[in-house]
Amino acid sequence: MLLSRGGSRLCLRRARVSWDFGGGYPEIDRCGRYIISWSVTPSLLLLFRWQVHRCISTGVRRSTRQMTVSKAENVRNRKRVKRAGAGRDLADVESAAMNSLSHVELSEEQTQLREKVLQFVKENLPQGQTPDTGKPAMFVIQGDAGTGKSVVLNSLFNEIQRLSVSSEEKTPLQGSRNYLVVNHPEMLKLYLRICRHYKYIARQSLERPTSLINTLQKEKRLADVVIVDEGHLLATAKDAFKRFYGENHLEELMSLAKVLIIVYDDKQALRMGCYWDDGTKGDGANLMKYYESVPKNRRHWYNLKQQFRVAAPSDILDWINTLSVDAKIPKFPASARDPATSFELKIWGNCGDMYEALKEKNAQYGQCRMLSTYDFPYRLDGKDYFVECGDSFKLRWDRYQPRAVLPWSERPDSIDEVGSVYTVQGFDLHYAGVILGRSIGYDDKNDCLKLRPELYDDHAGFTKKKNIHNPNQVKHKIIMNSINVLLTRGTKGLYVYAYDDALRERLLQTVSK
Repeated sequence: MLLSRGGSRLCLRRARVSWDFGGGYPEIDRCGRYIISWSVTPSLLLLFRWQVHRCISTGVRRSTRQMTVSKAENVRNRKRVKRAGAGRDLADVESAAMNSLSHVELSEEQTQLREKVLQFVKENLPQGQTPDTGKPAMFVIQGDAGTGKSVVLNSLFNEIQRLSVSSEEKTPLQGSRNYLVVNHPEMLKLYLRICRHYKYIARQSLERPTSLINTLQKEKRLADVVIVDEGHLLATAKDAFKRFYGENHLEELMSLAKVLIIVYDDKQALRMGCYWDDGTKGDGANLMKYYESVPKNRRHWYNLKQQFRVAAPSDILDWINTLSVDAKIPKFPASARDPATSFELKIWGNCGDMYEALKEKNAQYGQCRMLSTYDFPYRLDGKDYFVECGDSFKLRWDRYQPRAVLPWSERPDSIDEVGSVYTVQGFDLHYAGVILGRSIGYDDKNDCLKLRPELYDDHAGFTKKKNIHNPNQVKHKIIMNSINVLLTRGTKGLYVYAYDDALRERLLQTVSK
């Protein structure tokens, strides 16, 4: 059963999650609901009634207490920042990710792209949807991790919203109702904080895809412009957890918008339920198929290529790409041996030593974090789960904190945790200490990575959907995508440790040659 609380109101819902009646409060799911599952015996029935009474009687008091705890936690965070020697106050820490999105000067390519998209919107908005097909105008921005896609979107959306309320500039955008769709919950937190500093961006204009779809369908109206950040995270199948009962997020959005702008990276699809393929295998969904359904004069596809996040020489970027995309063992880059190189790449033989070095970098720069592929057990039951590598390293997975204001990468206590692809996707770190976990081994015959999907612990990500026809190949692609996401987080440096003995030895060999 699910016991859902809003203030002191409670409601019961069915669920397939268990709670141990051993004591304490029930576990809480991602939606803030109490989770209870039990077998009916007289003693358990009495205990259940007592627990429900306890929850009801303390509901309001706990809400008040949580506010007090939040305030106390902020105070502890301030102290923790000072103890860490970061040399900055909490306000500085809070603005780090915000600055990377909202206070970065656009490059020449990014500026030109923003103007190109803005002109595309102005030309196509008055036409609405294509009468004979009911399709919107569509602009796709494709780019690898770190090419500045979200930076362009933030600047673009702010300008679109400014023009929508401007009484001086007469454009097709005047009086328009526009939305920025944010798929990633951590990224949504960031955008919600950013909107407080932009008078043109209202809270109501920032939505998760399912929420926006449901709202527009209920109100039976079209949005003028919908911008989708991280389009590769749009659902490609029904998702009861997200309360999405359609077949495809993009398909629904296309029926509800006049102009649709999508940011996309095919190397960041991480789940079978949000799997975007190039179309050759017929798995999941294919963006090009939807794109080509729009009339040629109302569509445009742009590829962002310049790397902004990973400020590394080209041979280091090639090293990352060879390992995380081609699955081959790359030659260690020459620039990484040069002490004068501004970006540090290092392969480690001991995970504990890597963590200690990373903590030193964190004291120097801040926002240096340990990351790992999803190869160690983790459950949302309120308990701590740990990533263990040999005798020298044992650190807990990131704790689920849905009410935290700061993204995981900016919370001071997350230096004592290991983040996953879901925690850091879309965010920058100064240094990333990446653990290639149990599912990533070494094929000595072909001198390449050997993937073992049976050891990958993201069971939700591997939940098969009816539009997945080659599950084993999709699993391999998801693991490779997760490696790519993790290896492209650091702006100043990348540390790598391989859990598999043979792979670790092979990577270290490339350094010694």
